Amino acid sequence: MGYSGLLGPIAGIMIADYFMLRKCELDVGALYRSEGEYAYSRGVNWRALATLAAGIAVALIGLPVRPLRWLYDYAWFVGFLISATLYLVLMQGARKAV
Repeated sequence: MGYSGLLGPIAGIMIADYFMLRKCELDVGALYRSEGEYAYSRGVNWRALATLAAGIAVALIGLPVRPLRWLYDYAWFVGFLISATLYLVLMQGARKAV
């Protein structure tokens, strides 16, 4: 059950990025350019890593904290929703700034 708390946030970020943020359209050429749309900060999207960490933390907090056990029991869904929502918020702010 613990690994679902790790996989849910990954799926949330990937699905939010491809289906919601980019609307199923990728610029294939930009994937291979170091200055392209997907370059981020030296090849690392720190917003995605932050949302991954947040999704994992919220989903797994139910393991040591007994009153929040339901978060751990539904770790995949909790991590998915937290990461997808937070990723969309952070990336919308980043796209407006560019």
